[in-house]
Amino acid sequence: MICILLKSKSGLSGEKNTVYEKAAQISNSNGNSWFADLQKLSGDELMRIYNIIKGGDYEFAKDAWYNPLEIDKRCPIMVAKGYRTPDTPEKMIKFQDTAKILQDEFRAFIDAWDFGIISVHQIETAILHLLEDASIKITEYVA
Repeated sequence: MICILLKSKSGLSGEKNTVYEKAAQISNSNGNSWFADLQKLSGDELMRIYNIIKGGDYEFAKDAWYNPLEIDKRCPIMVAKGYRTPDTPEKMIKFQDTAKILQDEFRAFIDAWDFGIISVHQIETAILHLLEDASIKITEYVA
């Protein structure tokens, strides 16, 4: 028998809660939070960013939307969405079109990242909070 328990959202410790509240309060000039933009990503997309961060051997690009480099340098949103750095002129055009759409949708996050308002550590902390908040605990019972 497998029992699926939905985790309560009110179980954060005081110290963790302070970190998450601080992360959520960082806003750009028009008042939209970068944290709210991060919440738009799916669990799989959040895990892509988190795994890259924990791997420690990849440096996210800043201002890479319209000038992608030949080496693999993408911003966290491009990583989350699974996009690769273009390697042909045709892929470059598609990349730029996609980048414009994502830039509009994730403006607060991208601005906060590009202008150094948020760090990789803050992104990691926010992702952990979002994943913890949405997690489902699966427990196996043997009858």
